[in-house]
Amino acid sequence: MNEKTTTSLIHQIASFETQYLNHALKSLNLNSDQGRAINFIAHHPNSMQRDIARYLNRQEASVTNLLKGLVARQLIVRTIPEENERTKILSLTQAGEDIVADIQRAFDQLTELLEAPLSDSEATKLTQLLNTIQLHLKKDE
Repeated sequence: MNEKTTTSLIHQIASFETQYLNHALKSLNLNSDQGRAINFIAHHPNSMQRDIARYLNRQEASVTNLLKGLVARQLIVRTIPEENERTKILSLTQAGEDIVADIQRAFDQLTELLEAPLSDSEATKLTQLLNTIQLHLKKDE
């Protein structure tokens, strides 16, 4: 398989993933990045804004606006520790905690859908190959 075909397939799958998650999260009044941010905070309590920016592969300034929207909806809290006023620690509110199960269900359903045609060994091998590509790209950053 040549590189153009591989990149085209990766792009098509990524586009499908975005469309699927947008549709699934729309009923929760969230977009994909909002859902991913809440899910990340749920799995990484007391994370910082820069952690979310890296995870979403976005600039910190755009993540600021995303997080402000989640704060306004009372899904997360941004706490400023006394020892470092430039840092903001992120945590979920009770409403944020309540929505996590629905968000996780959407991600789990997507994973199941994408891995359904693969055997366990094929899914493992695909994950290994994609991790190899990701490590290579991070090394070049």
